[in-house]
Amino acid sequence: MTEKLIKSDAAKSKALVVLEYVLLALCLCVIALRTTFTESPTSQSAAAMPGNLSDAVYSLSVSAVLIFSLILWLVWSLCSKKFVYRRTGLEIGLCVFLVAAVIAGFAAADKRLAITDSAVLFAPMLMAILLIQILDSGTKIRLILAVIVALAVVNAQQSADQFFRGNRMAIEQYEQDPRSMLEPLGIEPNTFQQFMFEHRIYSGGVRGYFTTRNSAGSFLLLASFAAAAIFIDRLRNRKSGSGDLHILACGVAAAVVLFSLVLTRSKGAFISFFCAAVLFAAQLRYGSRLKAHRKALFAACALLGVVAVLVVASYGLNHERLPGGSSMLVRWQYWRAAARMYADHWLTGVGPGNFSDYYTRYKPDAALESVADPHNFPLSILAQYGPLGLVGFLAMIVIPFWMVLSPSGPGPSAPRRGVLPRTPASGFARPDYGGQAFYKPAIALAVCISAALLIVRPIIFPMPPTGSSEERQAGILVLYIMPVFVFLVGFLLVAAGPGQPKKSGPGPILDSQRSVVAPALFSAAVGLLIHNLIDFAIFEPGVLTTFWAIIACLIATDYNDNSRPCSVLRAVPVVRLAAVVAGLAIVLAYLNYALIPVAASADKTYRAQQIMSFDQFDQIHTLLDSAAADDPLDPAALSLNGRLYLRHFELTHNASPGVPGEANRDLLVRAEKCFLGAIDRNPAAFKNFERLTDVYMLLAETSPPQDSTTWAQKGYDTALQAVELYPGCARLRVETARIAEQLGKTDVAIEQYKKAIDIEDSYARQFKAIYPQKQEAVSRLGNDKYLYAKERLKALCEQESP
Repeated sequence: MTEKLIKSDAAKSKALVVLEYVLLALCLCVIALRTTFTESPTSQSAAAMPGNLSDAVYSLSVSAVLIFSLILWLVWSLCSKKFVYRRTGLEIGLCVFLVAAVIAGFAAADKRLAITDSAVLFAPMLMAILLIQILDSGTKIRLILAVIVALAVVNAQQSADQFFRGNRMAIEQYEQDPRSMLEPLGIEPNTFQQFMFEHRIYSGGVRGYFTTRNSAGSFLLLASFAAAAIFIDRLRNRKSGSGDLHILACGVAAAVVLFSLVLTRSKGAFISFFCAAVLFAAQLRYGSRLKAHRKALFAACALLGVVAVLVVASYGLNHERLPGGSSMLVRWQYWRAAARMYADHWLTGVGPGNFSDYYTRYKPDAALESVADPHNFPLSILAQYGPLGLVGFLAMIVIPFWMVLSPSGPGPSAPRRGVLPRTPASGFARPDYGGQAFYKPAIALAVCISAALLIVRPIIFPMPPTGSSEERQAGILVLYIMPVFVFLVGFLLVAAGPGQPKKSGPGPILDSQRSVVAPALFSAAVGLLIHNLIDFAIFEPGVLTTFWAIIACLIATDYNDNSRPCSVLRAVPVVRLAAVVAGLAIVLAYLNYALIPVAASADKTYRAQQIMSFDQFDQIHTLLDSAAADDPLDPAALSLNGRLYLRHFELTHNASPGVPGEANRDLLVRAEKCFLGAIDRNPAAFKNFERLTDVYMLLAETSPPQDSTTWAQKGYDTALQAVELYPGCARLRVETARIAEQLGKTDVAIEQYKKAIDIEDSYARQFKAIYPQKQEAVSRLGNDKYLYAKERLKALCEQESP
């Protein structure tokens, strides 16, 4: 890697330099944690993680580290003698996207999900701005790339374990005792959910530490080009310090990453990798020509994008699917539903993180699954953040790409006020990569990351109960020590012995002398974007954080290679004071509105779930009431409390079925209050309406005759609302028909029974098309309910006949 220093480095004080290394270590620790732990921040249940923290709390905590790091750097720099800032190209898009997120957040049904999703999405973007300021040398950029490759090696070890041992053991455990794996997930035997669970187990997917193999493929795609950049630079410098052994070690690490990518069997990742590799080769061969014709290149890409959208839409509308296998069939269903969703919320979108709640309203009747993302990143942003959000997000990608592809200046430029002058790279010394300038920070960062993995991972991923001390020791070794050991090995393979690059003589740097880092990272970023035109991996925190780290390295490399000018400001005392006040205000706002309410609510919800098996209802209700009060935006605690009141009612009612029901009805009234509160906090989720319907029908059964009809009518109205939110759910249709029949609304009952049967039949046809090896479709409604709907429909139609 060719390293050049620019004059902005001299403006930094020693304290600021030390601070930047600390912040760099924090950013790398976050990347390491997110790529070695399966993170799902949109799950608000405290049970989502096996420890004492919910996924949301963990995600918001590590996001806070990134956000607060940028704030600290900005405040510290503004309070210095000179504030030197590299214009990243992200600022305009970020501001637009922030405005869109605020607008969409106010329009969101579930505002807690909107805040959490926005915070998790924004944090890596802000990290990218910070890293661009910090990465003022090739040494630091190389360290980040080495860490990413080492983390890919850790995922490769996990993927290999899943491929050769873990998946087989899971299948054996499931076949021996299916209930032990189904019950913790709340899956009933002989249901569609059990079929999907079995399908995932027997498919043998390799996903490393990510949620899906496609997400693992996206991360490994980024890491493979980082490894390629380091490997090719070593080959170029083999005559000036990089020995054959060091080149071989780096080649081994790159081969491991590529092998792990193959293990994922992600077709989308393979195709995207091929496209990125072609682009990489084109940049190496025709780099100067591409930059000289960047306007035509960007125009052609924009035109190609428009044509592709029109062709895909035309094909999908005409054939009700996309060309390809069953995965492209369901993706067309995702995209069409998302397009209808956006059409109904064209100005603001449905709100960050709210896609899954609204998807059921637009989901096709035949679709097998409900999803939380349309598997297309522009459509996902558009549906959730609105058109302004899409413009901002694309601007944060296109503008930096435009900057990177812009031709470098021919030489020194005249200084302008407030701008550090452009300077030729050859005018500055280049540190030795193989000396202390590289090894000291490399060792320090490796120690910090290892410590973070050893300390934090046991907290967020506690070891399951074991039977003996030997098993516990083995668990500690496998779960906690092994990933750190593999990380250090991978880091050593990539970072050891980088050698000293050749020094160029006076004059401009030739293309053959330039580092391959920028072309490699540019290709990796484009490849990831291509992959996520048919997937959602870019929104998984580990992939997202790595992606923006790659973007930061790309922009910083462009600054270092081309010695681009930096903005400089001498802050007056008023500006410094305003910076401190603004920084504190942002920190307090984040803590009070994002992190603290979620942490307090999640802690009490977790404690309630811990004692739930002991049926200590009074204590559990108190904890859940307090959890709901701690976070006035989150419906999860209220919904869980309502379900608990229903369970309490069922236990007491079954224990004394002949006893008058005043006390029992009081439990149902409390359940009604909880579900109404949850609906008020999220009116788009159908499940609370469905449970509220159950409450009203139980009240109708246990109330005096004069009140029974009133409760039944409430149940009917609520059931219709649930059907409106999820019209493709045959289960809701059958329940609505049953209530309508009870109230004497025969026409409504007939209509609902017919629709329920049609939904189940259309689902069965798609099931057989996707799984032709199955002789019969696994009923989603349930065979008993399906037959019941047919019988009642026949009986009611006969009654209607003259």
